[in-house]
Amino acid sequence: MKKYGLTLFALILLAGTSCQEKIDIEKEKEAIKAVIEEETNGFMDRDFDRMAATFVEDSTNIRLSASKSGFSYYVGWEEISSLYKKYIENNPEPSTYKYVKTNYKIKVYKESAWAIFDEAVYDNEGEFIRKNISVQFLEKVNDKWRIVYFSLVNTTSYEDEEGDEEEEIEEDEGESETEDTE
Repeated sequence: MKKYGLTLFALILLAGTSCQEKIDIEKEKEAIKAVIEEETNGFMDRDFDRMAATFVEDSTNIRLSASKSGFSYYVGWEEISSLYKKYIENNPEPSTYKYVKTNYKIKVYKESAWAIFDEAVYDNEGEFIRKNISVQFLEKVNDKWRIVYFSLVNTTSYEDEEGDEEEEIEEDEGESETEDTE
């Protein structure tokens, strides 16, 4: 009798765990990338409602950006949306810049995820403007991914022209030493 009880318990346990919904990680990653791209495209088109639809619109939303000249930190959708609305009001024409996102690293959980990626920005002539590294946390809201944390570091602003020149000089000195010793 104990054998049957243990067997029945094991079958119920196995059936319960195998009936749990499996997460299609690759499908979720593609959906996350689509939300990130839609946020950028809505912003570039200066379409506040379209862009806002990609965010969690509550007090937990955070936006952080940094460059060599400083940083900005906004907490709560009310504050963040005011920032975007003011920007769009002052810059109503759609942007012609091109944002190219690469090197995505995404970790998916059942109801949340994070994404890290590089972003190169080009002007309408195709000239490179800057490179950013972005980190975004997303949550599922009504079964759709939404951005709840948005951070951006303008890495180009940290490049030091003097430091680059010193590297070139050091490389040249190393080459001439090699030539002298041969």
